[in-house]
Amino acid sequence: MGLKQPKYLFLLSAIAGTIILVGGGIQADSMLKSVGVADILAAVSLSDNDKVNLALYLTLIASSTATSLWAGATTLKGYTRRGRVVAYAALASGLGALALPTVLGYPPSILGFTVTVSGLAIIALAAFLFAKVPGVEVEAKAWLDSREIALVAVFSALTAILTGMTGLMLPTLTGGYTHIGDTAIYVAALLFGAKVGGCVGIIGPVAADLLVGYPRWFVTVLAHGSQGFIAGLGKGKNKITQIVLLALSGVVMSTVYFFVNIFIKGVPIAVISFARDLFGQSLVSIILALVATKAVEKALPAIMK
Repeated sequence: MGLKQPKYLFLLSAIAGTIILVGGGIQADSMLKSVGVADILAAVSLSDNDKVNLALYLTLIASSTATSLWAGATTLKGYTRRGRVVAYAALASGLGALALPTVLGYPPSILGFTVTVSGLAIIALAAFLFAKVPGVEVEAKAWLDSREIALVAVFSALTAILTGMTGLMLPTLTGGYTHIGDTAIYVAALLFGAKVGGCVGIIGPVAADLLVGYPRWFVTVLAHGSQGFIAGLGKGKNKITQIVLLALSGVVMSTVYFFVNIFIKGVPIAVISFARDLFGQSLVSIILALVATKAVEKALPAIMK
């Protein structure tokens, strides 16, 4: 059956993720209207509580979208069992997002609910079809070995220190803070791969957010976790490929924040924040990371074995 071919399953997953994202945007707009915000094209003024609630909802929606794409990409590589697990994660995140507005006391949007459910039904179908496709069996083993756990701990601490220290010195008028903590994420990712990079991207920045009192730290989990994972795909690749992946990871990180900021700050401030995250934070960190990575490879060749 053609639909069971990996390329069609990837397309099905991508369609599901896109529909979930659209449904989430419709629901978020309804949530804004319920608190008196009529137009996100202008600056948005919300209470701190509403900012946190909306950011949490949008993070779940973005997570469901991202994991839908990840499930499809994993299956495209032949790892159908792993793809099925990731698809279930997308489904769980989406179901959590469906329930959240009502739990938090916002009126549900019938249209947003219907669109999101349609997307979740498609990813559920994709998960069912993944089981019908022969794939590459992956031997069960610990996701991180003891060496990788130690590396995650060291680089997460370094990321938290760099993020927190420079972040406290560089607050911004648009909210949040600018920092060079991404440098440590990129170095860990380039030297030790996607698993280490992704874990460092989650743990280090979240620790820094808690340190400086950033209330929407859960957005950081998705934004910087994705950033570290994508950058880590450049391990062992040539320099051009590494730069492309680093740039892509920076764009993904900035876009996650941008998607959330559109609804909690309005489009004008979200655009400014996007430019700050991409150029003032990620680009500077990429340059520093490329220099630092080269220095570490020369100074500590034994650790790379």
